[in-house]
Amino acid sequence: MKCPKCGSALATVRLENIQLDKCHQCDGIWFDAGEVETIRKKPLQDPEEILEMEYGSPSVHSGQTDGYMQCPRCESDQGRLIQHYFSYSTPVRVDRCQSCLGIWLDDGELNSLIEDRKQLQQSESVVQRLFQKLGRLFK
Repeated sequence: MKCPKCGSALATVRLENIQLDKCHQCDGIWFDAGEVETIRKKPLQDPEEILEMEYGSPSVHSGQTDGYMQCPRCESDQGRLIQHYFSYSTPVRVDRCQSCLGIWLDDGELNSLIEDRKQLQQSESVVQRLFQKLGRLFK
């Protein structure tokens, strides 16, 4: 598959037993439909650094793109990537395929999505403690 951002060849990598496609030129990552949600549910710390440590930065075959970003999976006009905001609390702009619903994350966006999930969990914890205290007050 070809990187939708820079046109380089994507390499297969694994993160938490999920097969992903990573560009070692621009450090973007391709997620098939549902994989971002699965990764976000896992207790990961700096997943992009985990991938970098495990797979390094091998030399890649450079390429080029043709204007707008195309889905590396669909590779057709139906597979155009469009901007989409993906988050629970802090919006993170990602690129999503209109056809297969896969998601392209630029360098840093996976860590941002993981951090967003952690912030939501912390907020939920605060709200739960508040309701517990209120429940004790009104017994």
